[in-house]
Amino acid sequence: MSAVSSSPIPAVLAKLGPVNPDDVADLRVFLEAVPDPRSRRGRWYSLASILLVCAAAAVSGARTIDELAEWGARADAGLLAVLGVRRHLLRWRHAPSRSAIGRVLERLDADALDAAVGAWLAQRHTAATAPGEGGRRVIAVDGKALRGSARLDRPRRHLLSAVTHGLAVTLAQAEVGSKTNETRHFQSLLSPLDLEGGVVTFDALHSVKANVTWLVETKKAHYVAVVKPNQPTAWAQLDALDWNAVKVQHTASNKGHGRRESRSIKTLAIADNLGGIAFPYAKLAIRVHRRRKTAGAKETRESVYAVTSLDAHQTKSAELSSHLRGHWTVEAQHHIRDRVFAEDASTVHTGNALRVMAAFRNLAIGALKTRGATNIAKTTRAIRDKPERTLPILGITPKPDAQGT
Repeated sequence: MSAVSSSPIPAVLAKLGPVNPDDVADLRVFLEAVPDPRSRRGRWYSLASILLVCAAAAVSGARTIDELAEWGARADAGLLAVLGVRRHLLRWRHAPSRSAIGRVLERLDADALDAAVGAWLAQRHTAATAPGEGGRRVIAVDGKALRGSARLDRPRRHLLSAVTHGLAVTLAQAEVGSKTNETRHFQSLLSPLDLEGGVVTFDALHSVKANVTWLVETKKAHYVAVVKPNQPTAWAQLDALDWNAVKVQHTASNKGHGRRESRSIKTLAIADNLGGIAFPYAKLAIRVHRRRKTAGAKETRESVYAVTSLDAHQTKSAELSSHLRGHWTVEAQHHIRDRVFAEDASTVHTGNALRVMAAFRNLAIGALKTRGATNIAKTTRAIRDKPERTLPILGITPKPDAQGT
């Protein structure tokens, strides 16, 4: 690998947290668990080396398969050796070509890759964060349509993700076909995750009895579920509660993006002797009243209802308000994928390549955020011209034989 440049480290990289080898698991260990879809004959590169090149390129801001290959072409022989591209016949092989990468990504087991990436990011998230109030991890479940994937004979493809609140990291991802299929994949998405004692937030689409019962009884987790008018029974019961008799328990406001917003929250215990609410294990009913004023427009007001399995002695109104607002951190994650990595503009659609590219974007965003990056676009630009800067971010250190044959 070439000597380290004497040029100063960009300010955006200097702000990243220090690397503790004990806290940063080596990504290649996780990627080696992904099965190779290729025939054993004619393999020029190990699968792990191809996936590591793709991961490093994604951290550098690569948005397409072409850009993944271009990153490899810019990397020197020493860096490629660290990533597993081996020496052959007394010369260094070139990095994997665009066609070689494309064929692998199209045929790759996307479930296995998402599981490997999610497991690695879960370790990174645990090392980078302190337990929240009550020691609970809070996870949001939400879907994202991939707009560029639509074809004349096929609608756009749809992914469902589980993303941590606060420091947003994608722990699990699954392709569900379309938005209406999200509910059917809720349990399979969360099954691999350790949710015991944690809180899962989700919107009205997932607020179905079977999923909620499974979450509480099988996964031993709590939930905060938004209820909307398309669930008429539960919504009517919540709307009919005597909210006027309850004082506001918490208020919060914020400004930004040309608008002002204030939120007030009230909670009511759900009494079993009054028939309860048509929602399994619901302990508290929640009403959040939002007032929003955008420059040049009239003020809008909206009341949002939710229910939770957390009891009054297990949580506070301010925490519930944070959970409801924090649910939309998943939307911020989607925004980064679209604006920085141009995901919605991508027209990749063959085989599993589209979902695999989404997994590498999740990996890049999570790796950078757990190192303290606050502006993903600036950070990827600072890394792009120095490919070796990706190694510590991915937890990769040269092996003693990295320059060997």
